[in-house]
This record gives sequence, structure tokens and C-alpha cells, in this order.
Amino acid sequence: MFNEIIVAFDGSDYSESALLVACDLAAKYKANLHVVHVPELYQPTAGIAGTAVGVLSQEDALQQAGEVTIKRAETLAKEAGQSLSSTLLLAGPTAQAILEVAHTKGADLIVSGRRGLSNLKGMLIGSVSQQLASDADCAVLTVKVGNVGQQ
Repeated sequence: MFNEIIVAFDGSDYSESALLVACDLAAKYKANLHVVHVPELYQPTAGIAGTAVGVLSQEDALQQAGEVTIKRAETLAKEAGQSLSSTLLLAGPTAQAILEVAHTKGADLIVSGRRGLSNLKGMLIGSVSQQLASDADCAVLTVKVGNVGQQ
């Protein structure tokens, strides 16, 4: 049923649960498992003399943090008895980047957490999981924290 499974992974509890569910499905269907991480650039502000001033994120720090997140996904998958077919650390709008990978890989399923790390942005313009469900050409499974391992 599933040959190519894409997991949207941001390091949140929701994405960890999504990865574990995807590992279970990959084992059941002998599917290839691909993890995609798209670090979000955000611009924190600092107050200086009553004025908000943007503090730019460092690309190197973002890349390094992304690599740590990918390593976490690899560790979780290994602990679940799965190896990852690929890991992708991408830039750009999160949902769009995930959908492009899904299209390129010929994905049968995208698995994501119901929520992620960008709650404010999600409330304002729609969550990544909502965009995936709306725009994907394949099935999309969203996972809540705590659904893993329950019988």
C-alpha cells in the first residue's frame, strides 16, 4: 500500500510521534522512509530604548540546529528499528518544501505532527499540517502526541 513515506520532522513532540508512527508503517509495508526538516527562519526582536530592533538569525546557527534535528530523527528511527532512506534539510516555506519532496520521491504518504514548533505562525496563516492535507497529491496522516504505542 505504501512504498514511499515522507515524514515532516521539526523536533517537536508531535513530529517525534509522527516519526514513530511512520517507522511502524514503513516496517509493515516495507516502505522507504524519508525525513524532511525545514528550519524556520524567524526574526526575534530586542527592545532598545523603547524601540523594537530586529535581530537577524545566523545561517550557520540555523544549519547547525537543523543538523542536530536530523540526527535526532535518525536516532529515533534507529531506536524504532528503522533506517532512513534519506534525510533532507531544506530551506523555504515549510509546507511547499515538503510537498516538493513528496512529489519528487513519488510519495504515497506524508506523515506529520498535528502541531509543530511554529504555533503563532500556524494560528495566523494556517499550520503546515493543514497546508499538507489541503495541497498534497498523496495521503496525509497527522499524528497527535500520545497516540503512539496505545492499544
